[in-house]
Amino acid sequence: MSKKRLSTLQPLRPRHRSARAAAALAGALVCAAQAQPAPATGEHPVSASPAAAAASAPANASTPVGGASAPPAAVARPPDLRELWAAFQKVGVKESEVALLAQPLAAGSPLLASHNEKLALTLASTTKVITTLASLQTLPGSFRWRTRAWLTGTPQDGHLAGDLILVGGGDATLNSQRLVAWFKSLHAQGLRDVRGHIVLDQRLFRLSEKDHARTPSPTDANPHHAWPDALVVDDSRFKVTLRAGESGALTAQFDPPLGQVDVVNRLSGGARCAAQLALEPAATPAPKPSAPPAKAPAPEVTPSPVVPVVLPAPAGSQPAAATAIAAAATASATTPAAPPTASASAPQAVAAAAPQPIPPVARLVVSGQWSPRCATPLALEAVPSRALSAALVAGAWQASGGTLGAQVVHRDGAAPAPAARRARQPATPYPGKPWATLESAPLPELVRAINKDSNNLMARNLLLSIAPGFSPTTSTLQLAKQRLGQWFKKVGLAQGAPTVDNGSGLAHSEQGSVFSMVQLLQTAWGDPKVQKVFLASLPVAGADGTLAGRFKGSPAQRNAFLKTGTLNGVRSLAGYVRTQSGRMVAVSIVVNSDNASAAVPVMDRFIEWVVRNG
Repeated sequence: MSKKRLSTLQPLRPRHRSARAAAALAGALVCAAQAQPAPATGEHPVSASPAAAAASAPANASTPVGGASAPPAAVARPPDLRELWAAFQKVGVKESEVALLAQPLAAGSPLLASHNEKLALTLASTTKVITTLASLQTLPGSFRWRTRAWLTGTPQDGHLAGDLILVGGGDATLNSQRLVAWFKSLHAQGLRDVRGHIVLDQRLFRLSEKDHARTPSPTDANPHHAWPDALVVDDSRFKVTLRAGESGALTAQFDPPLGQVDVVNRLSGGARCAAQLALEPAATPAPKPSAPPAKAPAPEVTPSPVVPVVLPAPAGSQPAAATAIAAAATASATTPAAPPTASASAPQAVAAAAPQPIPPVARLVVSGQWSPRCATPLALEAVPSRALSAALVAGAWQASGGTLGAQVVHRDGAAPAPAARRARQPATPYPGKPWATLESAPLPELVRAINKDSNNLMARNLLLSIAPGFSPTTSTLQLAKQRLGQWFKKVGLAQGAPTVDNGSGLAHSEQGSVFSMVQLLQTAWGDPKVQKVFLASLPVAGADGTLAGRFKGSPAQRNAFLKTGTLNGVRSLAGYVRTQSGRMVAVSIVVNSDNASAAVPVMDRFIEWVVRNG
């Protein structure tokens, strides 16, 4: 391959560059490099199928930007990069399947290396660089996701005759532990017994099936594919652990606790220790929400179609206490477990009337083979679903010590008509201020969690959160993408901007060039309001996040700050490298190939090359 001249790449001139900003950024680098190792949990690599492919090894392109002469230390060394291309060829990756760009950030610095810099390739999770940077530059630094509570009545002596309405604000970090703590604070405010329903209002995100068309569906094997939702708990995931109890009967332990579900045992006897888990709609329809008192808002509520839940322990016991499945391994394949007792879920405030059991909203079916002889507990993950939110809320309410007189139900969150989708709509029809509010961590911490651990659900919810006026007005994917397009123009990417479908990189249609990625990295570097936060959010090579296990003992260890990307047939890196000469270099490298997984060590060698030669 002949050398190419990248005459069109011009380092972005930072709008605010000062000695104070430079010092702040240097301090951020020191803090990032000293980060303690943490396990990577966000990325889920999938091995690509092998394919035989080979190509001639290209030479390096290292012509300085704008024709400026580069000092000797900044000149790329062709023999080194020739070895890199030979390594790509050895693992079956063609030069047409690789794009890379390395640009020093100092003003006027020459280009270090480039190849296929304008070729649009699938970015995988480096798309999160776009989502998080856009949020930092379009949302206020004080931005938080907020879950709000309204009441359809006034509590009297701790009892509410109406419904407790929880309006989701897109908080993808909401979990059962935080919910239990929040519910306990509601008890302290005077609300312990809800005699109506807990209503989950998820309409702040107005999404349609079309919005999910290009992203994979969540499954047991891929729970990290969970779709965005305005009110989601525990990433819409829970586990059931099967084990033999002291009496020999099988038990099921739910983590986190669930509520308002029947457990159905369809296990059969056998030598295998294998079981499956399924969530099914309850056989009986759920009752309608209780009528609110006069002059109170009356929400239109529909029952949750499927609500997975635990047979929760009474208040004061362990939240995740084991629940008997009520059968040994030889039990009938259709024998259901005993339903929850009335006292476990019915309100306890009215002494004059006997408490009535709450009909289950769903049933948890355990099938397959399992017996007390199975020594190792079997942990199962249910398919992520919206109904899980209702089950988890029910479990958290009971674990907090609260009582509930009816089912947890969903308020309809269907997508609006196309004409209405562009209109700004109020978040809720409920008048006045919410009775209570639960806030997430501030935006900088959300961005850090997304990039360090490559959290897909958080990234998708954050993209929806940049829609104009979001919370207290509703968001649609269309509005969020329009806002993103406006931001691209503002930062100089009116032409050649990346294609973003969901903000997480889960879709192969989310594509962009390394040229545009480096431009965005330069934008972040040149903005003193976001540079420190953004840099601190990136995984540190050999230290934390998705790079905790890479670059160990390498020159790049603690000198590379890179977002990783992993999809079938895709591997990518984007971020910053601190070179041995002390310079900072913006880098982006993407491989789209059947043999992309085999190219990871070669990509790491490129980063190490930048450390030595930048």
